[in-house]
Amino acid sequence: MPSVEQTIAERVEARSDRIVETLRALVSFPSIVKSNPAEAGPGERDCQLYLQKRLTALGFTTDLWDPDGPALHAKYQGRPGANKGRTFEGRPNLGGTLKGSGGGRSIMLTGHIDVVPPGAAEHWTTDPFEPVLKNGFLHGRGTVDMKGGVACMLMAVEILKELDIPLSGDIVFTTVVDEEIGGMGSLAMVDRGFRADAGIMTEPTANQIAPLCHGILWGRIIIDGIGGHAELTPNAWYTSGPVDAVQLCRQMLDGIDILNRRWMFDPKKNHPLMDLPNQIIVTQMNAGEHPSSMAGRAEIVIDAQYLPSEKDEFGLGGKVKREIEEHVFNVCQADPYLRKHPARVEWILDADCAEVPADNPFVEVFQQAVEKANLSPVLSGFGAHSDIGLPTGLGNTPTVNFGPGDPAQAHQPNERVSVRDLVDCTKAIALAIEHWCR
Repeated sequence: MPSVEQTIAERVEARSDRIVETLRALVSFPSIVKSNPAEAGPGERDCQLYLQKRLTALGFTTDLWDPDGPALHAKYQGRPGANKGRTFEGRPNLGGTLKGSGGGRSIMLTGHIDVVPPGAAEHWTTDPFEPVLKNGFLHGRGTVDMKGGVACMLMAVEILKELDIPLSGDIVFTTVVDEEIGGMGSLAMVDRGFRADAGIMTEPTANQIAPLCHGILWGRIIIDGIGGHAELTPNAWYTSGPVDAVQLCRQMLDGIDILNRRWMFDPKKNHPLMDLPNQIIVTQMNAGEHPSSMAGRAEIVIDAQYLPSEKDEFGLGGKVKREIEEHVFNVCQADPYLRKHPARVEWILDADCAEVPADNPFVEVFQQAVEKANLSPVLSGFGAHSDIGLPTGLGNTPTVNFGPGDPAQAHQPNERVSVRDLVDCTKAIALAIEHWCR
């Protein structure tokens, strides 16, 4: 007689078509997150309604609600996930609970259904919201980040139900919005009371267990020069100008490079599970007013990373903000104009991070399940930000990242995930649920 593990593994393999069709359905909803968080993406509600229907059919008690952004901000101001200006009309969260027989450990499966815009159509070889299966890969926006993971966690539960596997612990299932612009959806989910003894967030990790993610800071370095005619001989910078803000930007960019080189060798900026040290990445630049005028103003937008060991007393990146602000100030001291007119930093976003220790009981159980699914149990770090800090810290649900797909595919045109990855991920999650909740 085959073991329970063999039975689960064989059924998952047999249901590969169903896994793919589930992901096809999810990708077909254009649940695009808008840059203005007060606007609903065109497919966010429809995607959640689809998932709610699937959960209800499995016996889950479900809760679909539009979070109250202003009330959450007032309640958690200054804490992780509390972003000002969020409204959620037409942008619902979904949660559900499937009760076990009692006395067992519970598990939460969680992910986000919002996706970033697809970008220029000419960069895609397929329609981003009409998923295409070719050469063993499903193509479409969100296949990796992260509807692939959502499909796997849903199918893991469905297959356990098909097999009538007895579980003592509850399964909690949550899908949120707003992850791509700050994580307030996950804050709303935890505030709603969804929690468990352990959790899996199915962000793409190439099917490696990642009990660690970065925190991220988005900031805007503002440099004020003095506009003037570009072709005429300027007066001295320290008198009446003009002062070229583009030139000042070059000096600031050099200063950022210096700090990044310092961070490369700073033990506080490195972690054994992370491939790269923390770094400050320049993601946008805006400067100038007219083709024949020197730029009177410039902005450098940065994405800076921090580790859980660097969190401040509020669980955020306040210490790293101050470190960057001090460095910007010091860069300004090297220039006679910037000494008198220093650049300033405005912070846009602070998204928290978390780490679940390797000796946590769930991590050990999950490693065993992953190994039984013929995957590597070696732990890795998730180099980008994910929402695991909110259920882990605020919700007391130690949560790890684990999901299908190459994370480098996230946000790219022609995003794709392999069917093999989807099947292996579903198998590992189903085995983890059976081991943990039995």
